[in-house]
Amino acid sequence: MLGPHEGSSLAASFDSLGLPPREALEAIAARSVRGVQWSATMPGVRPRELDASARRDLRASLRRLGLVLVGIDLFIPPEHFRDATRVDRAVAAVEEAVRFAADFARVPVSLRLPREAPEAVAPLLAIAERAGVCLADHELPLGAAGDSAMLGVGLDPVALLAAGLDPAAAMLEQGAKVAVARLADLGRDGVRLAPRSSGGDGRLDLRRFRVAIEVAGKGPAVVIDPRQWRDPLDGIVETVAAWQAAGVPEDASSGRTPR
Repeated sequence: MLGPHEGSSLAASFDSLGLPPREALEAIAARSVRGVQWSATMPGVRPRELDASARRDLRASLRRLGLVLVGIDLFIPPEHFRDATRVDRAVAAVEEAVRFAADFARVPVSLRLPREAPEAVAPLLAIAERAGVCLADHELPLGAAGDSAMLGVGLDPVALLAAGLDPAAAMLEQGAKVAVARLADLGRDGVRLAPRSSGGDGRLDLRRFRVAIEVAGKGPAVVIDPRQWRDPLDGIVETVAAWQAAGVPEDASSGRTPR
């Protein structure tokens, strides 16, 4: 049996697979991944487009495939929340996504919150708090959007590496506040890649990152993020294998990541 965050408990986002939603779910399940990160912006599967009947059908499809919905992506540009011509639509999208999340065991909603206009965050937190749904904020700097029980951190190694930051150190620093940790790597040429356990052209130390996830708090959803990968489906398979190969050293409980 696979342990925590092995292949059976990793998740994958499906909106960048280049497949219709049903086929994308089947493709994820066929690659021994048991979690799905939903898209709230992909045409045809936006929360406002899925009524009660469609949501029942989705639950039935997930059960049939042995999948669990672990979170929702809603990556609206942060500036939309402070633009008078766009804010109403952006807030409505958050409310729809939060209601959808509440229908699926209150999974976290991943988004990017504005930093320059803290007042724009308050109505979004009110929506989340009413529904009991966590907002996983992926914007940098991490954890700077405010303080609320319904406000968590979304940790993306690609964004951190591009900013010159260490994903493993960030994971340990944020600890139990991390609601979603994504799996993707950044090549030395700036191209997004599937992570590897060792070698390759990527910059992510996958072993250190995995250890940090295992020791830092409650254990976030770990989501394979194949956006812009050359072959997303093969990349998912490679990522699962790399994650398992990275393993967790016996001294992981010390809270120290290996050098």
